[in-house]
Amino acid sequence: MLKKIAIIMTIFLISVQAVSAAEVGVGVSPGKMSFELNPGAQEEQLLYVINTGSESASYEINIDNSTYESWFSISPSSFTLQAGENKEVKVILAVPSSAETDVDCKILVYPTSGTEVMTGIRVPVHVDVVNSNSGSSSGGSSGGSSSSSSGGGGGSPEPASNVKVKEISQQFVTNGNHIKFEFPQNATPVTYIEFDAKKSAGKITTIVEELKEKSTLTPTEPEGNIYRYLNIWVGNEGFATPENIENSSVGFKVSKAWVTENEIDIDSITLQHFDDDIWNSLSAEKVDEDDEYFYFEAKTSGFSPFAITGQKTGYSTEVKADEEESGIQEMETRNSVESENEEENDAEASPGFCSILTGAGIIISAVIIVKRKRL
Repeated sequence: MLKKIAIIMTIFLISVQAVSAAEVGVGVSPGKMSFELNPGAQEEQLLYVINTGSESASYEINIDNSTYESWFSISPSSFTLQAGENKEVKVILAVPSSAETDVDCKILVYPTSGTEVMTGIRVPVHVDVVNSNSGSSSGGSSGGSSSSSSGGGGGSPEPASNVKVKEISQQFVTNGNHIKFEFPQNATPVTYIEFDAKKSAGKITTIVEELKEKSTLTPTEPEGNIYRYLNIWVGNEGFATPENIENSSVGFKVSKAWVTENEIDIDSITLQHFDDDIWNSLSAEKVDEDDEYFYFEAKTSGFSPFAITGQKTGYSTEVKADEEESGIQEMETRNSVESENEEENDAEASPGFCSILTGAGIIISAVIIVKRKRL
């Protein structure tokens, strides 16, 4: 009897452990990292960790190879995340002066709470040690994160110095499904991003960056009053295309305080998308509001740099007034020209009329003279 009870308890504990493991998850961005440095040099890159589970979890980060562990400085190396929350981690690589060959290792990211089963992720890291004499070692890798590219969810081409804050979200993308990325931390004005998937792509990472100034990828500023500059990267380069997704939209919010302080017309607020080297105003609709924010949704054909903008109240009225004034001036000018033309026409017509009167006068005078002679 005791043996049966022990077996039942063991099965129960295993079941509980399995449930806990399912509730804890981890995701990272980028999926791999690459450095190109001279011996004695160092470089900092960012790694984003997200809790993809349904409960709070603690995480640790370390290097899988003790030989190269001293090369890396990771901050923070341990932390706790709520479900859906993400963390920015600084990875600093300092290549020793004695280094001669390329190095490959992995960064381990794994939860330490909620389960005894390691359900972590290994992020491949390639270090191209550049030989100052020959130019480069036999690795031949380009510098920077290998997954960083324009429009790539694995990284961002925006300089870190221009990024105020980031928030990431991950979802599994399967053909025929409506996909929605939500941002529960409210770190940026973007509240959600959604689209209909036309192809299956597995787990996709979306990064939203709120910028300090306009993106370095945009040479010009959009028209209107700027609320926020943003970058939105969905998946790796080439994913967010009409061949893979459709019916894309961005949910965003605008502070009521900003609207009031800047006298912004609510109906003019929109999301502008930088595409084909120009700023395009997207079709935006106010969908909700609360005590602090107005909430909008804008349809978009792609993802890259964006700007939330608005026009001051009365802007359209002033333009209309200018147009009306211009129309009045044009009408007055037209009437003046027509009046002058009529006077000219009268002047041109008067010589002929005078000739007729002169002829009639001569005839009348002749008749009078003839009558007097007869008398």
